[in-house]
Amino acid sequence: MEDLIDDREDVARVLFFPSFFQGEDSPLYSDGVLSPTAFKLQILKSGAPEASISVLRTMIASFIHDMARLTPRTPSDFKYGYALLNVGQVRRIQIPSNHSIEIEVLPSASRHLHSHAEIVVRMDGDVVTAEADPIEIIRFRKKLARLASERIVKL
Repeated sequence: MEDLIDDREDVARVLFFPSFFQGEDSPLYSDGVLSPTAFKLQILKSGAPEASISVLRTMIASFIHDMARLTPRTPSDFKYGYALLNVGQVRRIQIPSNHSIEIEVLPSASRHLHSHAEIVVRMDGDVVTAEADPIEIIRFRKKLARLASERIVKL
């Protein structure tokens, strides 16, 4: 199957402070290190479990406008900036496991967010949702946070 988002493309994860950062590595005082919680799937207000990590495609013209529309879920947070992730690097993340793991970065533009995309993890063919948090997904979030911490853009 041909990927719809090229491996050379970058996607951005909008970052909210303080929720997405390690406690002692505040970006207000240092370069900041992202916490794996920046990539944790959540149970939505509707009660539905998230099944993907939302990102924005930086090559889509509406990227900056779409980013401006996003708001924090936690009232005490504010929009800090965004982390750039190379699509190919995300897809190639290796997670030790006895299970078959597939990482996809898929376009999912909507009427309100033209640049929207999502990172989806499948384990043994099934999409991992916020209802499950297997050790493999915890490891994936840690690797994603390390990778994203290398390319943080402050607003």
